[in-house]
Amino acid sequence: MKNKFSTVLLLTWVVASLMAQGDFEKALSHYKQGQYSKAIEEFAQIVKANPDYESGHRILGDSYLRIKKYEKAIEAFQKALRLKSNNYISYYGLALAYYNSGKYGDAIATLLKGERYARSPRDQYQLYHTRGSAYYNINEFDQAISDLQKAISIQRGKLKDVLQLGISHYRLGNFTQAEKYLKQALTLDPGASEAKRHLSRLQYQQAISAIEANNYNKAAVVLKDYVKENAQDADAWFNLGLAQLFSQNLEAAESAFLNSVSLAPDNWEVYDRLGYIYEKKKDYNKSLQNYQKAQNLHPAPQIEESLKRVKERMHRK
Repeated sequence: MKNKFSTVLLLTWVVASLMAQGDFEKALSHYKQGQYSKAIEEFAQIVKANPDYESGHRILGDSYLRIKKYEKAIEAFQKALRLKSNNYISYYGLALAYYNSGKYGDAIATLLKGERYARSPRDQYQLYHTRGSAYYNINEFDQAISDLQKAISIQRGKLKDVLQLGISHYRLGNFTQAEKYLKQALTLDPGASEAKRHLSRLQYQQAISAIEANNYNKAAVVLKDYVKENAQDADAWFNLGLAQLFSQNLEAAESAFLNSVSLAPDNWEVYDRLGYIYEKKKDYNKSLQNYQKAQNLHPAPQIEESLKRVKERMHRK
């Protein structure tokens, strides 16, 4: 996540009377020109000589943040906040340092503490965007949705906000809302692979719901489209086989189950279903073979009954 400080907001300080004007101007020049390592050298000396210089610690923290020295940035921002505890910029900088070092819980705690000081729409967007993403990264999706919803109400059109909002709804089973935001993400970036993948999973979930509702024809239609894009999904082929089987389309069911078993050869249920299909087609040799494979993988009384039944029919034949 690329979150950048505003140079303008960071430069609102008064030079301490004990500080050499030349040293300050030199340090500030390095910072403005993006020469952050040089700025760090100068500001480190400045705050060493003036430890109560809050703005110096803050600009030092931002310089460390920009060169990805997050532990140093954390230390500097913490010092700035000890000197001035009501400055949103320092809270935000500290939160970014925590976030970028993977300390999402600390980032959240920092922004919760600093939220009262985020007064402008810009500051509020930064806060909700960063905190919502931190909640997302620790799988606290209810909280992620709350913050990301606030973020997009302030500033629309940000792919990451919309995508994480859609996935959060998906993970909580809010499929209608998930579809809405995932489609928005694809509008913003037609190549967004995560949006495509989760929309595909939504399609799959719709098919499973249709099977559970005994709407097998609908399930078959949806799953046929799904496996075109996800041909290596053994479970999807299996469920397509079920939908076709329950629709009395034995040929299509057989084809789907064979695709499933080629991808997942240890799934006893596929062999059991194939055994049933071949039994219905009176191909008892294949039926027996598949029931036997199912029984070997998952011994069960009902499969044993199927084996006995097929053997009796073969004997009568």
